Amino acid sequence: MAKAPGTFPMRVADNSGNGRRLHRRYPMDLGIRCRALRTDRVVLGKICDISSGGVRFISSEVLTPGTKVELAIDWPVLLDSACHLQLKGQGHVLRCDEHGTAIEIERHEFYTRKTQTTALASPMRDPPALPGRQ
Repeated sequence: MAKAPGTFPMRVADNSGNGRRLHRRYPMDLGIRCRALRTDRVVLGKICDISSGGVRFISSEVLTPGTKVELAIDWPVLLDSACHLQLKGQGHVLRCDEHGTAIEIERHEFYTRKTQTTALASPMRDPPALPGRQ
């Protein structure tokens, strides 16, 4: 069957040059929270890179390959320039070595998240005066 002009393959190799990657990696400098499923163990780390298929991060803690995890990442872009987002997902640890912990993401979803603004965090001392009133 002939390929239609202008169509592209579903899988995109990244720019690493080794041709093994199915998804393009994007360097990121964000925090990540991983929780090993069926336990209370939580690992905090810093993301090195992320793709649509996985995430690699560094942490002082080790997760065993094969461990199923939930992950949460506070996303750096606001929805409609106003609403904070959090990327949540589930997957499993592929490897954990001197290059970091690699997790294959099996499913993911963006959620809106509540944040406490500076105005709400600091108590108001005196209510602002209304114009023309004392």
